[in-house]
Amino acid sequence: MDRPTRQVLLVVLVLAVAGAGYWVWERFFSHQAQIDAMHEACVAEFRAGRDRVKSGIGREAAAVPPDHPLAPAAASASAGLGRLIDEFSGSVGEAACGALREACRLDFENPVCRRARAQFRAP
Repeated sequence: MDRPTRQVLLVVLVLAVAGAGYWVWERFFSHQAQIDAMHEACVAEFRAGRDRVKSGIGREAAAVPPDHPLAPAAASASAGLGRLIDEFSGSVGEAACGALREACRLDFENPVCRRARAQFRAP
């Protein structure tokens, strides 16, 4: 391989490494990447809480014996509460986590953002 070809390959290699480094930085370490990870973890925590509550309601409804006169009402109430919890937790979770995301976009180092990033740090 002659000298000009090696130089071109070296330049291409350096540009490829720099581009890969930039991509890794933007994807995992930049402020925006940290904000996105915090937002996703926050929404996931709201979903997990919603699922725990719905599971508890379902267990209580299932505990009513099928031959009990209130069994149909318990099943209906459980289903209705489940839908209500889905709607409420989705709205509240997105509002709360969205507010944290916007606070971090405005000022990445403000106390609210620092606390949120620490609480919802990706595992």
